[in-house]
Amino acid sequence: MKRMFVNGYIIQESVDNGYKGVDGSGFSTGSGRNWYLNSVEEYSEEFEPYFDKEICLYDWYVEPHTYVGVCTDLDYIRRYISVSKELGIRYRVLVVMTDIPAPTVKLDPDIKIKFLGYDYAYEFPDNYSAVYNEVPGVFPDCRLNGNGLFETREEIDRYLVMRREFEDTHPPYTLEAGNFTVFKLYEMDI
Repeated sequence: MKRMFVNGYIIQESVDNGYKGVDGSGFSTGSGRNWYLNSVEEYSEEFEPYFDKEICLYDWYVEPHTYVGVCTDLDYIRRYISVSKELGIRYRVLVVMTDIPAPTVKLDPDIKIKFLGYDYAYEFPDNYSAVYNEVPGVFPDCRLNGNGLFETREEIDRYLVMRREFEDTHPPYTLEAGNFTVFKLYEMDI
């Protein structure tokens, strides 16, 4: 099994749809958006510059599978939470682990986290999820947990084999193509 690194945090609009993974593109039906305040005009100047520079790395070309688009600054997350509360927006904070070595954070041992499951999604901040968008319709025999995710690394690895076999026997781009990685996810109580 590959070593996994604690990469950082994602703040996501909380929705009740049975899925608690990283998909936050806003394009996936029913999923909550990641970094949702960046598109609120009154707050974009406060949140967007850090997001662009530190999370998206818009000023850099980043090789695939070398960097995960997450936040490593808990003060930024706390400010996001404060504004979310002021606006009455339900949110949740994900702790993200992948086999990608950058960035990394050290978790405060006093912070409470709850295991959610494994997802397979884009490395960068919209985090389109193949699990959320493909498993129910294309791989209905895959069993997901109560969070809409795979419960174990072995289960997601079996799904990845099935996905590769599907791609090998179907026309190109039948499934979404992109820089996907396996995410091990926790929800943080903050």
